[in-house]
Amino acid sequence: GTWTLADNTLPTLADGPHTITVTATDAAGNVGNDTAVVTIDTVAPNAPVLDPINATDPVSGQAEPGSTVTVTYPDGTTATVVAGTD
Repeated sequence: GTWTLADNTLPTLADGPHTITVTATDAAGNVGNDTAVVTIDTVAPNAPVLDPINATDPVSGQAEPGSTVTVTYPDGTTATVVAGTD
């Protein structure tokens, strides 16, 4: 059946990868387990860097790879893009 462990029972983990092991034991004493690696990342990305633009250039810059970058225009509209791995 489905189970859930409340967040407030988890230990505070440092940033980085951690191996979590889950073990289940049935009424007959049979044991099964599974592991997963979870990565804790509580550090905010560096502020994105905006390349100088004019009215005809695309808006571009640098940000942490994989982070979502939101551009807010003077009229309040926004556009989002995911930073590449380069």
